[in-house]
Amino acid sequence: MHLEYEPLIRALDEALNAHLAWGRKVFRTALMHTAPAADVLDPAAHEICQLGLWLRSHSGMLQGINAHKAKALEAAHHRMHDAIRAVMEQAQAGQTVPAAQMDAFEQAQDELMHLLTALKARLITDAIRHDPLTGLPLRYGLEHDFSDFQKACRRNQTFFYLAMVDADHFKEVNDRLGHQVGDQALRHLARTLRKNMRGNEPIYRFGGEEFVVLLQTHSTEDARRAAQRLVDAVRAALLPLEQKEPLGLSVTIGLTQVQDEDDLSSALQRADQAMYAGKQAGRNRFVLRNAPAQPPLAERAG
Repeated sequence: MHLEYEPLIRALDEALNAHLAWGRKVFRTALMHTAPAADVLDPAAHEICQLGLWLRSHSGMLQGINAHKAKALEAAHHRMHDAIRAVMEQAQAGQTVPAAQMDAFEQAQDELMHLLTALKARLITDAIRHDPLTGLPLRYGLEHDFSDFQKACRRNQTFFYLAMVDADHFKEVNDRLGHQVGDQALRHLARTLRKNMRGNEPIYRFGGEEFVVLLQTHSTEDARRAAQRLVDAVRAALLPLEQKEPLGLSVTIGLTQVQDEDDLSSALQRADQAMYAGKQAGRNRFVLRNAPAQPPLAERAG
């Protein structure tokens, strides 16, 4: 899931500020005995207020981050609006508002604010762990993800391959066309790689023009095909440039099979060696190193 974190966090802040302004408006209405607005009395107020609109428009993103908390967030927001609507209807009718009704509103609002604060903290943490240029995750969480991927391959009885992807002659792009075009090229390369990976195969910006891909395959030949697909896709995807010829890119990939005894460091070292062997062989290709045909991890572990 690729997120633009800065505008997302900014939009969440705006929705939070709008919610606080809404609370002040409700309080003022109650004190001055004026008619409440539609976003208070409407049974669908939780859908038409600014926070509700933000929650609805980002429902998929919230589900992807934490489906359980996303459901709790929507429920707390709905309960809060239901409670304040009941309070205001009773106040407008000149009735004494029961303490339990106010407690219900305050509890729902407290839960809502707690969940929103936790969501913002999570987004800020995720933003730090993602590359602002390409949107890809950085290497911070790679060691943890590597271990989880290794366990998943063992459980699924599949092969685990790690690929080191390096853009060819990238310094020449920056030197000849400037760093602005270089940034465009890196974004273009990241999009091309991501487009040609399956959803369960994560890709990371490892540093500079290097990327790391984790592959789960059913055979060595599947891994070879996946690596060649990336090489071919990058070569075919020209980057349009204003008032210049389209820019062609290529990559060299070092591919290695991850064994049970491997940690991230050993797998990266082999992939890096394979990648440099590919550079020496002429670039624009993949090289497979130290990946003998063996049964999947689970079979060898058993």
